Amino acid sequence: MVPGLFPLVPGAGIYWAVYGLVSSDGAELANRGAGALSDAVAIVLGIVIVSELPQSLFSFIGKKHFFK
Repeated sequence: MVPGLFPLVPGAGIYWAVYGLVSSDGAELANRGAGALSDAVAIVLGIVIVSELPQSLFSFIGKKHFFK
């Protein structure tokens, strides 16, 4: 799973956000930083939903049908 995450990391957005920080460009820092942060949060939420939803759904269905 880890090798598949590396292409998803918003590296360019983080790079330009840090570049804006170093060059004292607050607008660039805010714009690129917010974009990179929202991309990272979306990636994390997608991974959590995809990994947890089927597990809880299948355990609920299994308990409902097999353990009456």
